[in-house]
Amino acid sequence: MDPFDSRGIDHVIAKGRRRLLTGVGAAVLAAAADGCSVAGLRAGGRAPPAPPLNLVPLRASTDRITQITVCTRPFRAQGPRLDVEQIGQKIIVHNYGHGGSGWSLSWGSSGIAVQKAMAAGAQEIAVIGCGALGLTSGILAQRAGARVTIYAKDLPPNVRSSLASGLWTPDSRICLEEHATPEFKQSWAAMARKSFQTYQSLLGLPGNPVEFIDNFLVSDEPAGMRRRETPNDPRPKFANLQRELIADLIPQSQDFAPGSHPLGRHYRRDGMVFQVVGDSDYYGYGDDTAVPDRAEAEHAVNTIAGLYGAA
Repeated sequence: MDPFDSRGIDHVIAKGRRRLLTGVGAAVLAAAADGCSVAGLRAGGRAPPAPPLNLVPLRASTDRITQITVCTRPFRAQGPRLDVEQIGQKIIVHNYGHGGSGWSLSWGSSGIAVQKAMAAGAQEIAVIGCGALGLTSGILAQRAGARVTIYAKDLPPNVRSSLASGLWTPDSRICLEEHATPEFKQSWAAMARKSFQTYQSLLGLPGNPVEFIDNFLVSDEPAGMRRRETPNDPRPKFANLQRELIADLIPQSQDFAPGSHPLGRHYRRDGMVFQVVGDSDYYGYGDDTAVPDRAEAEHAVNTIAGLYGAA
């Protein structure tokens, strides 16, 4: 879920393809260059064909770029670390390594970490770091009755979590497929559901900390042929768990036939967000640099501008 204007859209470009994503927290709109989809909360298969989509053309140009951000993600092949160890007289509860799912799983994962700390008899808890996981751990520990102190090198908004998209992506690079054991899947599903329930409780609060936003997917490929994996890629696959374990939380999409959508724009308080995601989940993998790439940003904006101009 994205803490922005419910009328807004996030644009995500897949590098090397004419694909566009625009975000919706729980109600999703998806579009394809050879077809377009819109999704809402409904159980079961795909929604029936939607009527023509009428949107105002987007004004996308490189001179309108106001900020370029880069976010690194602490990925672990085995998935998040949530074990307990003792160092000297201290009990250490780990809560890190969530890949691209830190925001999405924060409340559920931190709930597990706090339960383990409290079970060890902790009354005073030190939290290291104040990103999404650190802050939710601190809040939940306080609610459990502990005295909490947070130790952090940087404070929001100067933390990595503040640079993330903040969308509901609970299995984004969460672990490699080979490590998605039945036990891991059970734990992951519990974290995802707890976090989703918590974010639902934040809807409608002052300041709109959580909102539903529209999501569009534009692709040169028909819906049944789209895939995130590179064909014949020998590298290990990332686990994809949402459809299998929390399908009831995922909005179902509707397709817009070619020629039935002009694409367009919605407004956000902070403007439009464009994100290069690459051809697969390995895009950016193993790269810990955080230097903004102006050429890549301009490529993303120009790609989207071209899509709208061709509509």
